[in-house]
Amino acid sequence: MQVWSRDPNSSRLTRNTSPPKFEPRPDPVMAQPTSLQDRFYSIKTSLPSCIQLPSVDEYSFELKPQFINTLPKFHDLESEDAYFFIRKFEEVCLMMKISHLVDDAIRLKFVLFALKT
Repeated sequence: MQVWSRDPNSSRLTRNTSPPKFEPRPDPVMAQPTSLQDRFYSIKTSLPSCIQLPSVDEYSFELKPQFINTLPKFHDLESEDAYFFIRKFEEVCLMMKISHLVDDAIRLKFVLFALKT
């Protein structure tokens, strides 16, 4: 590779045909051994959810299919009204009574089955 440089004594351009001396600088990222997973998948730094289900460890309950089938479905389409869905969802959840679960816990358990996105 030809490299042109200026001679400091004569101020003339001279051609240097020798390969340039290339000293790679150490890359701080490459110096540390990391796995591909660490490089391509970012670390998830999210706060824990503020929604906490009440503990029902000593009580068992079953989410019956007939309850799930009565839920309104929300597909997140432009033609759907989110407020109408929430109103219908709350009406259906109020009709469901599961022993040892409060109304908010019932809504939290069933909302996953109603959202179809």
